[in-house]
Amino acid sequence: MRRRPPMRNHAIPLLAAAFLTAGAVAPACAADAAFAYKTTYRNVEHDPDKVWADDALADGPGGATIHEYELRSAKGDLLVSQVWNDDCSSSTCPTRLVRVGPGGRRTVLVDDMMHQVIPPDDPRFAGLSKTGPAAAFAEHPFLLSADGKTLVNGDFKFEVGAGKP
Repeated sequence: MRRRPPMRNHAIPLLAAAFLTAGAVAPACAADAAFAYKTTYRNVEHDPDKVWADDALADGPGGATIHEYELRSAKGDLLVSQVWNDDCSSSTCPTRLVRVGPGGRRTVLVDDMMHQVIPPDDPRFAGLSKTGPAAAFAEHPFLLSADGKTLVNGDFKFEVGAGKP
């Protein structure tokens, strides 16, 4: 796993990324499906949802933070999991799109660096405007295209891997 210098303060890069990203993004197609915020795990050394191996989380004392978003549909459940660890840059972090199959089996469909999310439970963003592009990104940082072949994260687009949803 490639190492980058640890982030000192996520708040400033997150806000900057949200404003820059949201301003550059065209409105989502009405048929695109938005992922809903699921949960945040803070200071973990083991991923409760088994998306990340322990070595991705235990880079420093106290572990890492994981933010999750989910999309439930008749075609199956999808989970986006983003880990805040030493691999984060100033505005991106390791993120995976995972299909949750029968018996909880996970299949990774996308594994890449994506824009850092602004989780709704994060007190540092209590003062964030409730309207505008940054608020829209904060509320729905991940969208799945209507055909299920593209994951959208702000101005980033990722082709969904084999076994499309």
